[in-house]
Amino acid sequence: MFDRVWTLAALAAAVGDTPLSKEHGELLAVSGLAERGGEGWRLRADYDAVLTGQPTPDAFPRRIAELLRQAADAAEGRTTPDRSDDAASLADGRSSGRHMRLFLDALTDRIPGFAELLEHGSPRFLDVGTGVGAISAVVMERSPGARAVGLDVDPRALRLSEEYLTELGLRDRVETRLQDVADIAESDTYDLVWFPLSVLDPETAEAALPRLRAALRPGGLLMAATALASEPEAETDTGRREVHTAVARWRMSRAGTTAWEPEELGRKLSACGFEDVRSAGSPSGTVTLLTARAPAVRER
Repeated sequence: MFDRVWTLAALAAAVGDTPLSKEHGELLAVSGLAERGGEGWRLRADYDAVLTGQPTPDAFPRRIAELLRQAADAAEGRTTPDRSDDAASLADGRSSGRHMRLFLDALTDRIPGFAELLEHGSPRFLDVGTGVGAISAVVMERSPGARAVGLDVDPRALRLSEEYLTELGLRDRVETRLQDVADIAESDTYDLVWFPLSVLDPETAEAALPRLRAALRPGGLLMAATALASEPEAETDTGRREVHTAVARWRMSRAGTTAWEPEELGRKLSACGFEDVRSAGSPSGTVTLLTARAPAVRER
């Protein structure tokens, strides 16, 4: 266990152009992550290409460092402070935007009429927990006729979103609000809603569901994401998945965010009156995406 922690730290510290020390390189080499060349030890070319080929290569070591700090806080029973700076928040936002591109691709393939709505319609999009606005930006870029409202309870996030969206030339198409999603009171307003459990506490998530159903237009689509995966189909995956799920649940519990597995999320959506609840799997490989529709006919 201790060796794995140090190997992960060594991998994060290896990102960049500086040759590795002999000991650093040898540590990564025994794990198949580094190789020796004419200038000394370096990450293997395939790993280096993946890590340095990202839009923000320094995001990976920062992310690993923060995860290790969070684990250290957990080991000593401390509450983890918010150490994120503007650069880290922007890097996280861009990562979320890349995931959203994969989600939109998956839904375009799976949901009849979804591509037509994005490409030729004028959908209204509600971005819950908008952060720096990267998810709204991806939807705006994919859907030329779309407009969005981004909600967040963090003023700093909204400041960053205004700067980010302005830089992309999208500021006039996205309205940002300092508002809790549990307080939203609109009706028949949105065609698409993004609902990520990873930024909401369980009480807020529960309270938000009926309000989001009302805020959607009849037949409007809710896209809900959970960091937990469905039950594994193969017995060989069970042990590894159970450990991963247990770690994720503990981390979310410490962070105060919502740890609903896809099956539980689906039941809650159905119980709240959403229809056609279905899983789109894990298009990004890290979260599970569920979709659900507001009733086509409103109750009287």
